[in-house]
Amino acid sequence: MLSEFFSEVVLQTLLITFFVLCMITVLEYVNVVSQGLVNKFMRQKPSVQILLSSFLGLLPGCIGSYAAVSMYTHEVVGFGALLANLIATTGDEAFLMISLMPEKAALIFGVLLILSILAGYITVFFVRKNEGHCGGFAHFRLHKTHDAEKTVITASLKENFKNLNFKRLTLIISLLLFIAVTFTGGFDEDHEGADTENMAVKITFLILSSLSLFVIISVSNHFLEDHIWNHVIKEHFKKILIWTFAALAVIFLAENFFDINEAVKSFDSQRVEIVMLLIAVAVGLIPESGPHIVFISLYCSGTVPFFVLLANCIVQDGHGAIPLFAENKKDFFMIKGIKAAAALLIGTAAIIF
Repeated sequence: MLSEFFSEVVLQTLLITFFVLCMITVLEYVNVVSQGLVNKFMRQKPSVQILLSSFLGLLPGCIGSYAAVSMYTHEVVGFGALLANLIATTGDEAFLMISLMPEKAALIFGVLLILSILAGYITVFFVRKNEGHCGGFAHFRLHKTHDAEKTVITASLKENFKNLNFKRLTLIISLLLFIAVTFTGGFDEDHEGADTENMAVKITFLILSSLSLFVIISVSNHFLEDHIWNHVIKEHFKKILIWTFAALAVIFLAENFFDINEAVKSFDSQRVEIVMLLIAVAVGLIPESGPHIVFISLYCSGTVPFFVLLANCIVQDGHGAIPLFAENKKDFFMIKGIKAAAALLIGTAAIIF
């Protein structure tokens, strides 16, 4: 159990935390280099936000949702775009569905894409004033007296390494260790369809880690101090690390003392569709990749109808929403509530008609 706790909680916490921090670092760099123009463009284009976030959500695994949550918490995209992303995603279960039932998986992804775009536009229409805000404050800041000068954003690589300070060295070593652990299989999942998933994760992390490493070694001491250390590390690292660990630890302990698979299968003989729908939605509320696999298995065996699996896919988002829980619990529960309501509505309509 201890080894499982280490791999499923400790390593996953580090994986999620490092990915989100790398994403924020790159976004911070783009924001300052563009003098805020990229973020301003995105905030003024809700359609671009929704479409981009929806397609990020369709990417198998949780990486697309980590990116969307990072953009949301930094006011690059709004609540409607985030909702669209978390409806479209099915987390790591996407890899399993593609391998076991590719045609039905394509149908599910298509339905989720349509729902995500509709939900995004509806949300923008009704809560336009809240677009682009998370927690009521802005994370990205431009220091006009410094950031307008390119020489303050980037610096000579020779000078940076010649006068290597503790903070830059710490970040470089941490990133290199993270890359090494990733590519030696330290974060690899071990389940059916995991080979494709692990390769996708490694490629994505190589790209993002390389970009983050470039930022860290090339920026000036001002940028490193104010934008990366004071913002990314001090404002986000501890919060994301602690809450991600807490959420995964609670889920791990609950799953070890309560067998979700057996609880779901105990209703198989009764064929009570409404009960199965309620269970599918309830399990979907768990911010974790794993529990939802049971509905894929039950559907493939013909035990539950398609709408039960679809309902679970609408509500669940793998690990994707955990960084949101760390940053803004109110928005986390609000999105889960909206998705649960949508899943129940669609499931109930399927039962009636």
